[in-house]
Amino acid sequence: MKIYHTLALLLVCVCLSGCGENQRLSGKVTFDDGSPLTVGMVCFENTENGKLGRGEINSDGTYVVGFETDKNGIPKGTYKVFITGAILEKGMNEKTGMPIEEQQIALKYSSTTTSGLTFTADGKTKTFDITVERPSIKK
Repeated sequence: MKIYHTLALLLVCVCLSGCGENQRLSGKVTFDDGSPLTVGMVCFENTENGKLGRGEINSDGTYVVGFETDKNGIPKGTYKVFITGAILEKGMNEKTGMPIEEQQIALKYSSTTTSGLTFTADGKTKTFDITVERPSIKK
């Protein structure tokens, strides 16, 4: 009987220390025309401690955020948001043998200081959709 009390106490301690701390968060990254961004990773940097949560962008533009493991959510707090890895390979350069890469979104989204994206995890909001701009065309 004593072991059951110990196990019950352990379970309560685990729940009190971990249950409800992380908020499940998902969203979709799209362009102005509604088409999805199909590559990259959405990153959430906590403004208090600098810890980073992330969610890989799927081919339909959706993502789910996690901290220690994929998709386990984020703790309450304020986050600066940026997107990394939004690059597609468009073949190989025959002369150099290097891949030809094409940036899919404006570079401003690749940094917390320029993206203009923030999110507050309040324990209630479950989705954070993001609309991004395409890169400007250089002439």
